[in-house]
Amino acid sequence: MSNPRREAMLSRIQNWHKHDEHKKILEEIDKIPREFWDYEVTCLYARALNNSGLYEEALNILMNVKTQGRNDGLWNFRFGYSLYFLGREEEASEYIRRAIELGDDTRDTRDLLKACLDEAERKKDSKEQYNPEVYSEEDLDALEQHIEEHFGPFKNVFHEVTSPDIHVDIVIIEPTPERNYYVLVTMGMGARKMAIPAGLEEYHLERAEIMACLPPDWKLDDLSDEKWYWPLRWLKILARLPGEENTWLGWGHTIPNDSRPFAENTRFSAMMLIYPGAFGEESFECELPDGEKVNFYQMLPLYDEEIAYKLRHNAEALLELMDDDALEYIKLNRKAAGKKLT
Repeated sequence: MSNPRREAMLSRIQNWHKHDEHKKILEEIDKIPREFWDYEVTCLYARALNNSGLYEEALNILMNVKTQGRNDGLWNFRFGYSLYFLGREEEASEYIRRAIELGDDTRDTRDLLKACLDEAERKKDSKEQYNPEVYSEEDLDALEQHIEEHFGPFKNVFHEVTSPDIHVDIVIIEPTPERNYYVLVTMGMGARKMAIPAGLEEYHLERAEIMACLPPDWKLDDLSDEKWYWPLRWLKILARLPGEENTWLGWGHTIPNDSRPFAENTRFSAMMLIYPGAFGEESFECELPDGEKVNFYQMLPLYDEEIAYKLRHNAEALLELMDDDALEYIKLNRKAAGKKLT
C-alpha cells in the first residue's frame, strides 16, 4: 500500500471511529491480507473489535503484536479493556496500570482502572454468593475435544461475565464449505446435574449442553439487536432453566415463549430440543473421564401451530412432517411443517 492510500485509509478509519461506525472499520481493514497488516493497523482493528463488543476476538488480535505493544500505553489499555469486559478484572488492572505508567494517563484510563479494582473487590466480597458450578479441568478438556471432533474446531467463545449459578460460555464454530452455517454450543450447562425423574437414572440424562445452528449470513457482530441475539439468549435461558425450575431438559421437550415471537424478524415462538442429527450419532453424547455422560441437544424453533400439533400428537410425528434442512439449521422464513397440521 502506497503512503497516500494508507493515509486516506487511516483518515477514513478515524472518521468512522468518531461516528461509532466500527463495522465499517472492520470491513475496510479486512480487505487487506493479514500478512500485510502492520502494528498500527492491527491495533486499530482490535480497537474496532472492542467497540463492537467482540472482546475475545480483540484479545486474540492484540496477542499477535504483544511483543511490540509491551511498551505502548495504548496497546496495554486496549488489552486491559478486552480483559475487563471478559470479566477478568484483576488481570485487566495490571495492564491498565501499565498503560498509565507508559503515559496513557487520561481520565478514561483512570476510570477503567477504578472499575477494574471495584469489580474485582466486589467479586471477592461476594465469592460465596457468586460461586457457580463449573466443570473440572479434566471434564472441560474432554468436552472441548468432543466439540472440536464432532462439531468443528473453534477459535471464538462468547464468555459470560457474571455467573451466579453456572458459568455458561458459548462456543462459536465458523461456517465451512462442507457445513455452511454457524454452530453455537453452550459449554457449562452440564456442570450442574439436572433433576431427572426416578427410573431414568440408567440413561445418563443428568448432564446436557445445548446447541444452535445459524445461517452463514447471521450477524453475530450485531448482537445489540435482539433480532440477531435471540438464539444466544435462548441458549442461555435453556442452560439455566433446569436449575431455576428444579427440572430437566431432554429430547423432544418443548419450551414456549407464551405465543410471543422471539424477535421482530421471525414468527418462531417456541423451542423444541432434538438430537444434532446432521453431525452423526457419536456427536449426541460425550463421555467424561469419570464415565459420566453429557448429552447434546439442538434447538429447533417452532411456530405456534407446530407446537400445538406436537402437543396433540408427539415430537416424532411433528419431525416426520419437517424438511431435513429445517432440522439442520435455523431458517427464519421457512414454511410451517406440512401443508396442513391437524
